[in-house]
Amino acid sequence: MAEAVAIPARRGDLERRVEEIRFLIFGRSLPAVLFALLGWRVLLNLLTQVRALPVHAGIGDVLAGPLTTGVYLLFCVIPVGIYLVRPRPRARDGRAIARAAGLVGTTMLLVVGAFPNPVLLTPPAFIRDLAAPLALGAFALGVCGLLFLRRSLSIIPEARRLVTRGPYRFIRHPLYAAEILAAVALVLARPGLWATLTLVPFIAVQMLRARFEEGLLARIFPEYRPYARRTRRLIPLVW
Repeated sequence: MAEAVAIPARRGDLERRVEEIRFLIFGRSLPAVLFALLGWRVLLNLLTQVRALPVHAGIGDVLAGPLTTGVYLLFCVIPVGIYLVRPRPRARDGRAIARAAGLVGTTMLLVVGAFPNPVLLTPPAFIRDLAAPLALGAFALGVCGLLFLRRSLSIIPEARRLVTRGPYRFIRHPLYAAEILAAVALVLARPGLWATLTLVPFIAVQMLRARFEEGLLARIFPEYRPYARRTRRLIPLVW
């Protein structure tokens, strides 16, 4: 009898160790490496922009280049530390479609940037001037969202704790709002072929991710539904 009890116990220990290894690889290491590589690319871009600044650079030159890219670098680097220390989730949405939406939404812009992106047209100067503060605001919102979300950050839908402070007081998905706003700013500043073609699918995938996350959080946290009723999904006081 004792041996019969010991075998399931050893099997349970083995399953827990395998799950722990999977979490260390897929839940911590790989996401951290992904954002570290992205951050490295952004850092190289930032250094190039700094070297290319004219001797008497104006505020517009700094805003359209190094300042916005520097905030974007923070948006890429902060998740590296978060993923390395975040705890295991209380629950996750393990459906294939939810996982696929998370991975596609996270990597879509990276994939688009890896291919030649011929410019479809040259936008008017006032539109290009609008794109720079729009992108800066988007990345600043994203950084703020990360600082409040902290170790609850995830690529696929997962539940750790319910965050309702900071930008989450007004909208339920500030990170998705920031990414969508940044994608719009990119297309306005330089309407490349692939960036323009993937803009609407990118927004659709982010909205799908939002719905999956909301469903999971509503199942795990009883207080989520009242929170969702008093906030908007992406745009404060609007939607």
